[in-house]
Amino acid sequence: MKFLFSFHDPKTKKYTLYYSIVLVIVTTTVLFTTLEYIHQTIIQGIATFFEGFFSLFMLARNDKVGKAFLFHLARIKDISK
Repeated sequence: MKFLFSFHDPKTKKYTLYYSIVLVIVTTTVLFTTLEYIHQTIIQGIATFFEGFFSLFMLARNDKVGKAFLFHLARIKDISK
């Protein structure tokens, strides 16, 4: 159970690394699906997008990542003006 604790505690280093790797894999899968190198059924596509959303949500729970994300969103808002 000690191994699984690091995936639920946003303050650990493994937490950020794990969900970042999951997000990169999901992004790569979506890119390959878009370029039609791989084919997925509707259910697989929905599951892939859900997993990407979930890992992005879990990354935002980390204080450093969440604050950096909000900082970059604010900069994008300033650029668009």
